[in-house]
Amino acid sequence: MKKAVFVFAIVAFLTTANAQDPQPTSKDSYSNGNKSMHKSLIWSIGIEPSIPLGHFKRYSGFGLGGSFQAEIKPSDKIGLTINVGYIDYFGKTADTIKYSDFKYWPVLGGLKFYMSDKTYLHGQAGAGFGEHGLGTSFWYGAGIGFNLSKAIDAEFKYTGWKQDLITSNNGTSNNGYGGGTGGTGGTGGTGGYGGHYPTIGLRLAYNF
Repeated sequence: MKKAVFVFAIVAFLTTANAQDPQPTSKDSYSNGNKSMHKSLIWSIGIEPSIPLGHFKRYSGFGLGGSFQAEIKPSDKIGLTINVGYIDYFGKTADTIKYSDFKYWPVLGGLKFYMSDKTYLHGQAGAGFGEHGLGTSFWYGAGIGFNLSKAIDAEFKYTGWKQDLITSNNGTSNNGYGGGTGGTGGTGGTGGYGGHYPTIGLRLAYNF
């Protein structure tokens, strides 16, 4: 609960800062300010810290990754995105069980809607390719972003995916993810975990 309050406090702060930032005059339009806003193609590289929610936080307390994104803008209000990334949700030790890291390579397509030169909404969906028996899962999410300068933007987002039952190479349901005995990376077990994995996170990006 404290983590969620902290994240929403940051969102409120950035929203206030965005509202207080002086708007450009017609003479000094964003063609001279946030130049990336009027490009037809925007590339960006970002760092992505993330916090598991719900039952997922039993197995991991924090995730860290990065991504490369391309955005095509058919107009100033609309952007079409493709995002390729990697994220590692570090495994916890709970009740003497050491859970393995949850490592994924998500590939997501998305749609951005710019509410102003400095604020946008972003929806995404695609596939997450997991390591060590995690398999391939359907990923989806949405976020609100703020262009902090002509080159830097921050996007606060929710991401979720449907994780199938986790199995090891020999077909047993363990790999250190779901509890029991044996498995890679911990004292896993005979009950690999499947279900919905929700997270909330940040993408802090450099645009070029």
